Formats: sequence, C-alpha cells, structure tokens
Amino acid sequence: MNQESGDGDSQQLSITDQLTSEYNTVFKNKDLIEPDTIVDEDRIVGRDEQLNKVINIIKPALHGDQPEDMLLRGPSGTGKTLIAGTVATKAINIGETRDIEMEFVEINGKHKKSEHEAVHQITHEFERALDLRYTSKTGVSTSSRYDRLFEIVDDHLDFGIVILDELDLLVGDNRNKDKAPAFSDILYKLSRAKRIGKMDSAFTLIVTTNSPNNLMNGLNSRTDSTFNPTEVSFADYNAEELREILEHRQDAFYEEALDTEVIPYVAAIAAQGEGDARFAIDLLREAGNIANRREETIVTTEHVEQAKNQVEKNYVVDIIENVSVQKQVSLFAAAIVNQYGQQQLKQSDLFTEQSVPAPVAHTLYNWITEHKDIEQRSKHSFLRWMRELDTYEVIELNRKGRGNERGVFAEYIFHNLSAEVMVETLADKDDRLADILEEEDMIKPVVRNNLKNF
Repeated sequence: MNQESGDGDSQQLSITDQLTSEYNTVFKNKDLIEPDTIVDEDRIVGRDEQLNKVINIIKPALHGDQPEDMLLRGPSGTGKTLIAGTVATKAINIGETRDIEMEFVEINGKHKKSEHEAVHQITHEFERALDLRYTSKTGVSTSSRYDRLFEIVDDHLDFGIVILDELDLLVGDNRNKDKAPAFSDILYKLSRAKRIGKMDSAFTLIVTTNSPNNLMNGLNSRTDSTFNPTEVSFADYNAEELREILEHRQDAFYEEALDTEVIPYVAAIAAQGEGDARFAIDLLREAGNIANRREETIVTTEHVEQAKNQVEKNYVVDIIENVSVQKQVSLFAAAIVNQYGQQQLKQSDLFTEQSVPAPVAHTLYNWITEHKDIEQRSKHSFLRWMRELDTYEVIELNRKGRGNERGVFAEYIFHNLSAEVMVETLADKDDRLADILEEEDMIKPVVRNNLKNF
C-alpha cells in the first residue's frame, strides 16, 4: 500500500504503520483535568471555609445521625460540586470502616427536562453504584419511580446522598405561571422521603445553584415549609487563586510540557470572565489537546488562544442543546442583531459592542419565524425565554434608560460568550437557522434599519 511521495526520496506510511507508530502526548495523567474527576482534598484551593462547613454538615452521618440538607450557592466553576463530591466520597470510605452504608449520586438539572426524567436518573445512578438491575425509563409512572428509589435506599443503604447540581434549571415541561417548577416537587418528595417512602434509611440533599433567589422563590408553599437547607456561599475565584488551582493540577502534564507562561495566561483569561475554575481547567486541557493534534511537545499560549474559542463554543453547546427550539430561535435572533449590527453598535452612545436592545431582538425573532416557517409565539413568551437564558448565564439581562424621558428598555449583553460563537453553534444545530446565514444580504438591512430607528 506504500506509495512513493512526489519528490521520490521518501515513502508515505501506510495507515497501519501510522496507527501503530510511537504515540507522543503532553499528558501524563489527563484524568486530573477531566471535568468529572473527583480530586484529592489537597488539590482543593481557596475554599477552606466552605470545605469545613460541608464536612461538619455531613459528619453526623458517620455517627448514625441525619445530616442537614445543604444549599451551595455561588457562580459556576467556584468549587460547589467539587467540594460536595469530594466530601461525600471521603464520607463513604470512612463509613465502610464503621459498617455505615452510604452512597452518593449526582445529577445536573440543566440536562433534565422533567421531574420524571430527573428521578429516573437518580434511581439509575443508585442502581449503577450498587450493581443492581436497571429499571426501564419508559412505561413507569413518576410515583412508581419514586417508590423504586425509596426501596433501593431503604434496602441497601443507611444514608443516600443526592447532589442536585444547578437544580434551578430543572423547570420542567409545559410550565405556566400557576404551576411550580419541577425542582419544587422533587425537593418536596426527596426531603420528605422517610415519611413518604416509609423508610428507615434517609436522604441527604446537597443542592447547588448559581441563582439561589430563583430556586427559593420557585418553591411552592409545601416545599418551602419542608426544605430548609443550611446555606454555604461560594464567591468567584480571583486570578491568583485560579493560578494556584492550575498549578495543583499541572502534573496532569509531563514535566516541561507546559510553557512557563501558560498557567498565568489561562488564569488571567478565566479571571477576566467569571472567575470560573471549570473554564480554566477546560481551557488548559483543550490547549493540550491542540498541542497533541499538532504533534507538538510543549503547550504554549498560542495553543491556549486557539483553545479559547473551542471551549467557549463547548459551553454554549452544553447549555443550549437542552433548551427548547423556541429559546434557541430567540437567542439566535439576539445574536444575529449583535453580529450584523456592529457598525451601529460601535457608533452609538447608548449601546456597546456586546449589547442588543430587546425590542430589536424581538423584531428579528418575528422576522426569522415568519421566513422559516417556525411557530411564532408572543412577545411575552420571547421576553420570558430570554430571562431564562439570563438565568443560565448565556447572556446578561440589563435595563437601561434611553434619556429625554423616552423610557427604559431591556438590553441583552454577550459578555461571556460571543454572539458570533452562538450564531455558529445554533446554525450547526438547526438547518433553518443555517439558511438564515445564507441570506445575509437580506437580513443585514433588517438588523441595521431596526437599530437605526430604535
């Protein structure tokens, strides 16, 4: 299969030869910078106060007493889930030496669309952890799913720890203003599991949220009277803390595989955003992946810069792949206004290069739905969906005065994830939105005229 190259002096290796040739990588232990890795406590940086609080809340379980439920509140990537998982893992290991049967599972509310789907995932994770027969997701009522969950914990454990990550995003299907979000029902049933399930064993709930007000205000009256967690607050990391976090994981790479400027550079980029350690770790890992793909032995700031767009895009994909089509179209409309309206935005005293006035975004939403045969919903629905996207931290919702007694308007700001990245990502997911980009000459004047006349 070997063929001579064009210069006649060398031969192209066969596929087999290439696949079986020596593999060079910058990673020594890549698992240390994978997103779901539970690390040792000595790698947890800048969170001594929060770590001690969580330890003291879980500690009663190791003495046969019921731990309190917890609400870990703070921005994304500030160590909430990391600390919860690390402490739970340590407690389970200690419990084994004391004949106390414990297990923990974790689900993310962002990735679940209903209460039924969430409780199925919790049940499935306990079945997996305890090596039990998996039960079917379909053909089983939600109440039967709870019965199965309570049975598993009561038969096999003394304590079941359930980490409900970003729970405020579990709003459920067909939500209206008169119905509590799905997370209210799941909190009620799990916090009252001993009584509802007639259990001898117990659950401890560790809830994490970026938006504690949305979570607590979304509880109905019966859940509000039942779920009374101890709160632990987490703040953004600063650049020095992010640098220390990355230094505690640099042994994921071979010695001298990281240029000396890489860790300070990654920390600075993450600190300029939201002080998100998860973003910093993802950025460092992707820079290593790029170096590997190029067959280069040292990760440089150039690799980091190239990785930045990919990591941002991954974050967008992770969030929007689980939201409704209508939310995707709403976000796409706002992003299109920002992308095609840069000239007006730069020249305006009212706007910034990162902003979009809500009325213009809504006009583009109407234009897109009309031209692409997508169901058009009310302005009220559009504004509600954009508020939810603000909750997800995809955009930032701001209110701004127009001056001269012309009133106040809502403004959407793309401060973390660029509008260009959002447009590209959403177009990749939906051919109808991709077609919009093919009609640039038609939609650009619509954007620019509406911004001009706003």
